[in-house]
Amino acid sequence: MGDGPKRRLPLVGGGAPGAPSPRSGGAPGAASPRGATAAPEKRKLPVLQSGGDDEGEDRPPWHWIALGTVATFIAWLPLAGLVNMLLRRMLERAGDAEAPIQVRLAMVGLNVVAFALAGVAGGYLVGRFGGRAGRREAAASGAVVATLAWALALSEGAPAGALGWALLLIVMVAIGAAASYAGGSAGLRGRSGGAPKAR
Repeated sequence: MGDGPKRRLPLVGGGAPGAPSPRSGGAPGAASPRGATAAPEKRKLPVLQSGGDDEGEDRPPWHWIALGTVATFIAWLPLAGLVNMLLRRMLERAGDAEAPIQVRLAMVGLNVVAFALAGVAGGYLVGRFGGRAGRREAAASGAVVATLAWALALSEGAPAGALGWALLLIVMVAIGAAASYAGGSAGLRGRSGGAPKAR
């Protein structure tokens, strides 16, 4: 066998120095400028669209009145149960005639404190996560809770008279709205990145 000409296999990605890349669109045989390096091809990464990061802000503000009402009730019920359990034990231990009056006054005062704390908690939820909702919706949720609690007490038939019940409603609504308004203000201050335009 005669020795024929040796063939060289082409290397992938290789090429003669100065040979243009097929992507560069240069003419065959044209040498690249001396000292120039081929620019890497730019790749565009796919942009992922955010999927509902501001979902809470899309809710109508009045939705947060209902959510604040539910949150206030959830916070108030265990607090009221704990307060009344402690006061019931105090009432059972009282033996003289003046002790029940003091215990009843303490019962009213501690229940007011428990209701106010629950209003602050519910209002804070509205102010912190309420999107376009703000102090006004937080105060409205506290007023709704106070009205429902007043209606529940009225249905039990406690003797208070029409004037007494009217005054009790005003006092409860004022306490609930004020406490929830304060909680909503604290929630607005706690928002990350600054609070949106809320009332």
